[in-house]
Formats: sequence, structure tokens, C-alpha cells
Amino acid sequence: MRRTGDEYVREIVLVSAAVLTVLAPGAWTAESDSRNDKQAVETVIVTATRLEKPLSEIGRSIAVVGRDEIESIQPQSVPQVLAFEPNINISGGPRASTQSVNIRGLQGNKVLQTVDGARQSFESGHRPSYFLDPELLRSVEAVRGPSSSLWGSGAVGGLVAQNTITAKDVLSDEDAFGGFIKTGYDDNNDGSTSTGLLAGASGSVSGLISGYYRDSDDIELGNGDTLLGSGSNSQGGLAKLNWQLTDRQALELIYRHADWDGSVPTNATAAADDSSNFLIDRKQTTDNVNLAYSFDGDSELVNVEALAYANRVKMDETRKSDGRDDATKLDVLGFNVSNLSEFGSVQLMYGIDSYREKFNADRGGQDRPVPPDAETTVWGAYVLASMPLVTDWNLELGVRYDDFETDVSDLNSNTSDSATSPSAAIVWDAVDWLLLSVRYDRAFRAPGAEELYSTGFHFCISPGFCNGFLPNPDLEPEKASNIEMSAKMAFADIAGADVIHVEMSVFENKVDNFIEQIVVGPFFLPVMDGGYTTWVNVDEATLTGGEISAAYLRGGLSFRASYGLVRGEDDDTNEDITNIPADTLKLDLAYKFSSLNLMTGVRYTYADNQNRTQYEENTSDTTYDSYGVTDLYASWSPESMSNLRFDLNVNNLEDKYYRRAWEELYEAGREVVVSARYQF
Repeated sequence: MRRTGDEYVREIVLVSAAVLTVLAPGAWTAESDSRNDKQAVETVIVTATRLEKPLSEIGRSIAVVGRDEIESIQPQSVPQVLAFEPNINISGGPRASTQSVNIRGLQGNKVLQTVDGARQSFESGHRPSYFLDPELLRSVEAVRGPSSSLWGSGAVGGLVAQNTITAKDVLSDEDAFGGFIKTGYDDNNDGSTSTGLLAGASGSVSGLISGYYRDSDDIELGNGDTLLGSGSNSQGGLAKLNWQLTDRQALELIYRHADWDGSVPTNATAAADDSSNFLIDRKQTTDNVNLAYSFDGDSELVNVEALAYANRVKMDETRKSDGRDDATKLDVLGFNVSNLSEFGSVQLMYGIDSYREKFNADRGGQDRPVPPDAETTVWGAYVLASMPLVTDWNLELGVRYDDFETDVSDLNSNTSDSATSPSAAIVWDAVDWLLLSVRYDRAFRAPGAEELYSTGFHFCISPGFCNGFLPNPDLEPEKASNIEMSAKMAFADIAGADVIHVEMSVFENKVDNFIEQIVVGPFFLPVMDGGYTTWVNVDEATLTGGEISAAYLRGGLSFRASYGLVRGEDDDTNEDITNIPADTLKLDLAYKFSSLNLMTGVRYTYADNQNRTQYEENTSDTTYDSYGVTDLYASWSPESMSNLRFDLNVNNLEDKYYRRAWEELYEAGREVVVSARYQF
């Protein structure tokens, strides 16, 4: 008998209670100064919550991956950085260039992403949306759950905040110049990576310039087959200038550029097919500029942060079979201004932000804009407050108002709407080792210009017999309403000089007005008609579930374990909805041999079978088998050359042939990845 979503939530609560029962007794034996020990391993959130706080004090479920861990993973995409976090999964198959992030069953344009605080919003058909190369990363922060009160449209499922490397990450306080060079090799796809960075500081000015180059052939799967159209080459760079204008004023200028070139199927999440999923040559260029200013006034009432940014994404595609050319371009201009005022222990942040997206496309060598000359403008204003209620109780409130409008000059059409996104949380610092919170968030995603005003042909069966796009300017925004309870625990000196961190959350996220693409036809009788393709508002769904994670640190030993589950059900039909990941257990055991400057570790991921796929549109009634994948990793710095670091990863150690739930493609087989990094 199939269990309901409520039963699974109760299941998570019982597991959480069991963990508390096991760990709580040890907490009473902790030393009185254990809080200081725990703070030594805390992480500080800077961008994802807008308010800078220690992770242990934030009443949200957030995953943070720092640079050291990124180096040990050796990822080929930003989504791979988050692959070992609970209830965060990679979607899009094994091609790194088209991978995206699934957070608690929501993915694609339902998960917002930022880079250095600037929105990234490219979405078009089956094209990629994550463009930052992981070689440029300093950290990644992922907010699980709706976040529109912080960031506006798009954060229905959560947020992926990407932060690029800074000169301070390379230079020590006394260094005026430094940098590193790095090279790596992946034996699975004969891939090579080269990275270089130079950083300098003089007085109040510091900066860096970094570049990378990647080249790879097609991926080999676990059964020995080669995945056609999975090789590519890419190159790019980052330039960053930081200027401390005065003791209270700072300026930051960032420029990023990237080129990507490869042959991929039209739908890169599936295998190439000569009849429908044609191979294309894609040349992709991205340019990003950020200008940030901060002012810390004499008064606690003034702490201003301002950001202006410009993003450009351009893709030129040529179909190999007939030379058909496509071009897609998105230009974004945006800014954000906020101020933080503190009234004793009360924090109040308020601000405005705005952005304009201009999206156009040419198809088949003829002008077929998708949408035609469309321009979307968004204005938003928000207020966030954090205030004490009584001793050890804190109240967090937030509200954001967004007004958005899309103009299409060629169709003489205009669509406008608005949304209000409130949030509220109560955080209780119950005892020294336990933080409890309950929160409520609403979020929305405004329909994109492509969803509103697509025109032209989707596909043709034969000349003159084509399925065409039908605009739908009446689309309503997707909306989410999430309630969540969480607990964060930290224990020190339970069995000597050790530290334990435990986090758990349970949630219920009700999502309305899902925007989905539907294809009607083609029809052959009574008359031949190619039909049409359009976007419509469909399901009202409820997603329930939770995650639990624990970390144990003792000397050179570290152990992490996490478990996540999500259930999604159509409220009208009571059927399971698509894109819900399998229940997943993730383990990570590592040991650092200090005398050898050697760290070794093993990661294990087990995904249960996913047979909750009986959705009305899933006519094949597909189920996905369980799998377990083991990855080994090691880092070593020779004692005589501490500036030299070697990393080794053996991913999919057993060369398993497996695929993730809802993916058409199987994942890469065994891959041995090695790299050497010299810092000077």
C-alpha cells in the first residue's frame, strides 16, 4: 500500500527524534565553554540570506560548500559541487554543460541562481542555464525552500548562490603578489583542465586575474558505450578589482567572460537521434560585469550595499544535417540598493532592485523571434527584519513586492502583473546545543517571455506539415507556499576533543499554477494538421519531505551522513508528480594524516528505487532502479613543497551503469581525475 505524504513527514520526524534520543544525553556532559569549540568550525553566510549571520543561527535549511571541499570534489559543473548535499540533486544527465540543480523536487527555472549577488536568468528550450566554471568558485550556498521574500521571481524551489574567488583567498596579509597554476586530467573523457591566477595587493587596492581552459572528448558510460555529443572545449576568465576608498567605503569591479564550443543534441538531456534530436554545433558566449559599492556609516542606522550588473548570453547553433542556423541572445541590466539599520538587537534591512531582460532569437536563418523583440522589466522592494521577542526567542519577518511587465513590439502585446512574497519565522535558541525554528514562506515565478509569446515552428514532420508555437499571454505566475520546521544541534567534547553537528528539517510546499509546455497533435484525420505547442498553467501540487544530516569531527577524522526524501502529489488527481528524486543516503568519511600532509576519503551515494512515476503524462509508466555509487578521493602536499597540492578522485569506482530518476541518459562510468596545483 502506498503511503501518503503526511506519513512520510511523520517518518522523518520519528527518525529525527531517534537521532535526538541517541545524541542528547551526551550533550549534558559537554563543557561549559563548548560554544567556543563549536564556533571554530562554523560557516558564515554572506550572500544567500542578505543578512550576514553564522550558519548555526539561521532559521533556514542551507547547504554551504567552501573552496577546500570544491577542490576535493574536482567538479566539472556548478551542480556537481552540490551533489553530496541532502535533498539537492543533479538533473540534466551526465553532460556537464547542461546540468542543473534539483532542490526538493523542483528544478530548472524554479530554482533561482546568482553569481556574486547578481541574478542569472537565462532559460530557453533545452539550452543550458549554468555558465560559471567551477574553477572560478570560492563557495556555493544553496537555500532549500522558497526564497522570493529575499530574491523575488524564480526562487520557488530555492536559491543557488555562487561566489567567485577573491584575492584574499590567495594572498596572506603580508603578501603583495601571488597566485597559482593548476592542471588536471580526466581519463574517462580524455579531459584536460588548465587554470592560472595572479593576484596582487597594494595599499587599499587589491585584485586578481584568472583564466581557465577545458577540453574533453565524449563520455564513456558504465556499459562501455560512448555518449555521442558529450565532448566540448571551453575557456574563460575572471578579473576582479577591490578598492577600499576610505575606512568606511569600498568598491568592487568584476568582469567574467566564457566561451563554450561543442557538438550536442538539440535536447542535450537525451541521446542524439537522426530523426528528431539532431546534433548541432553550439558556440556559446557569456559576459558579465558587476559593480558593487558599500558604505558603512558612522551610525548603526546606515550600512549601504549597492550593486549594478550586466549579463549577456549568446548562443549560435548550426544543425549538422542541413546547416540550419539558430541564434539566441539574452541581455540583462539590473541593480540592487539596500540598507541595514540596527536598533540595538533589532536588525532591519530594506532595499529596492530592478532588472530588465531583453530576449530575442533567429531561427532557421529567418527572423523568428522567440519571443519577438520581447523586453521584461521588473521592479521590486523588500523589507527584512530580525528582532528578539523574549530571552532566546527571535522573530524574523520579511515581505517583498514585485511588479513585472513584458512588452512585445512585433505582436503589439503587453502583459503585466505583480506579486507579494511574505515570510515569517520564529527561532528559539532552546539550549546551548539546540536551535529550533518554524517558518513560513511564499514565493512566485513570473512566466518568461518565451513561455508567453513563443511563435513560429516547434518541429516539422514534412515540408508544410509543422507543429507551431501558440502564444499564451494569459499565463499566471507559479506560486509556492511553504511551511517548515527545523532543528540545528551542536555538541562538543562528548568523547574527548570532538564536535558533532546535526541538522534536520521537515517541510510542506504547496505549489500552484505549474507552467508546463504541452504539445497538441499532430492530426492526420479528418484533415492533416500539425497541431500546436504552447505553455499552460496546470497542476496544484503538494511537496512534502525532509532532510537530516550529521557531521562528526575528531582530530583528523571527519564523517558526514545525510538522508533526504521528497514526495510530490497532484492535489486534483492524487497522482505522483514528475521530477521527484529518489530517497537518497549520502555518506562521506575522511581522515587527514597530518604528519604526511595527506587527506584521504570515500563518498558513497545510495538512491532508492523510484517507482512513484504514475503521472498522467508519463504514459510509459517508467520506474527507476536503485543504485549505489562509491567515490574515492585524496589530497596530498609534499612536506618539502607545501605550496604544491595533488588531488586524486576515482568517481564511480565500480564502473556502474546507472541513471538518476527522471533522466533519460545513464551517468558516466568510472573516471579517474588527477590534478596538480602550485601556489606561489
